[in-house]
Amino acid sequence: MRRWFAWWLSVLGSGCLTVYTVGESSDAGCGDGQVVCGDICVAAGTDCDECPEGQVRCGDSCGAPDTCMCDQGCDAELEMCGDGVCVCRLGLTRCGSACVDTRTDPDHCGSCDGACGGEEARCQEGDCVAQCQGARTSCGTACVDTTVDSLHCGTCEKRCKSGEVCLAGVCRTFDEIGDCAQCPCPGVCDEFDSAEGGDENGGGECCDSPFVGGPVCVEEGCD
Repeated sequence: MRRWFAWWLSVLGSGCLTVYTVGESSDAGCGDGQVVCGDICVAAGTDCDECPEGQVRCGDSCGAPDTCMCDQGCDAELEMCGDGVCVCRLGLTRCGSACVDTRTDPDHCGSCDGACGGEEARCQEGDCVAQCQGARTSCGTACVDTTVDSLHCGTCEKRCKSGEVCLAGVCRTFDEIGDCAQCPCPGVCDEFDSAEGGDENGGGECCDSPFVGGPVCVEEGCD
């Protein structure tokens, strides 16, 4: 009995006691300004589905970026499977826990720590600008080419899946070409293997993708 009582006092003194009522946790045992998320106390206002800064969602838990196994679920629009783990899709850069496009992201313009602000709050081609220039569309403060931007394909915020690329404003299934820097790449698309279905379609066409940063194989031409 004394041992049990000593253990109970140690729990009370831990500063973060979770009290369970009718199958769920109560905030009664957390300190001021804290609430219960699962079985731990966190700051009030915290979204229990969010991971701590610098970590990413990995199945039902959180982990370091680029270490989550693909079978635990990659982000269908921002990540792809590489060597068995979830990594940023082609064209995006890992900045902390986020996959971003440093060419258009005003918070990571040109580099992960290149934030735009003031009179030049927009990001275009990795540079902070006051207004979007040329044939660029202003999607918030990102200056994008909606004909080829896989995060704004055809219109702002329309994202292609990570196995697709935006061409002529349409999301298209593609295969990456690793041994050719620019189209034409003779012969490499003769047996186009759809990334979506894995079926041989008897050939495809080489198309340059500014978003991916290189040539890709697609079906039915580039337009």
